[in-house]
Amino acid sequence: MPNFFEWERAAYFLPRVVSALPLTLLIVFVATLSGLLIGLLLAFLHLEKIPVLSWFSRILVSFIRGTPILIQMFIVYYALPMLFLRIGINITRWDKIYFIYITYGLNTGVYFSEIFRSSILSVPKAQGDAAAAAGLSRSQAYLRIIIPQSVIIAIPSLGTSMTVLLQDTSLAFALGILDVIGRVRTLGAITSRVLEGYVVAAALFIVLTIILEKFFGYIEAGIRRQAPAAVP
Repeated sequence: MPNFFEWERAAYFLPRVVSALPLTLLIVFVATLSGLLIGLLLAFLHLEKIPVLSWFSRILVSFIRGTPILIQMFIVYYALPMLFLRIGINITRWDKIYFIYITYGLNTGVYFSEIFRSSILSVPKAQGDAAAAAGLSRSQAYLRIIIPQSVIIAIPSLGTSMTVLLQDTSLAFALGILDVIGRVRTLGAITSRVLEGYVVAAALFIVLTIILEKFFGYIEAGIRRQAPAAVP
């Protein structure tokens, strides 16, 4: 009867699983950057109540928040090429990783948008009124008064969302992406041992989560120290 857990096998898995870590981190990086842009845009559309666009943003937010990311991934993977074919663009030969970027970017953007919206609403309305009285335009008020203050409020929630994003990347293997979990499953099929691989993957995710939490704690502390200088 084989041992329940073999440390030698875990040592075999470790470097091979770590070699897939850059792809997992790249997914997180791309999703975070695109999520910041999408999140700010959706929050702005929602807060400013722009006709049609505001309605569209609310539908998108409701859909993303109401469905598992795995379903979103397959909808993007199967539906997007069909939609593009209708306008004469063939993206069926795209590498699967691009559909992963789109899925995680949209998902992250929606959750970031709710964070930005709530943090902007947390800034006293009198701040915006004072900016208008001082002759600042709406966009200037956002950039110089509202956003610098709302960032301080949003940092802890953004850190939590990024931690969730990191863990959600484990589902990318469903499209055949050889990220950390995809590599574990491939090695498990070769060696007929999966427990050691998942333990190694779990340890990696725990370490990365701790690093993210420490990083955002450091950023939040730094921003709070600089807060008086950030707001004119």
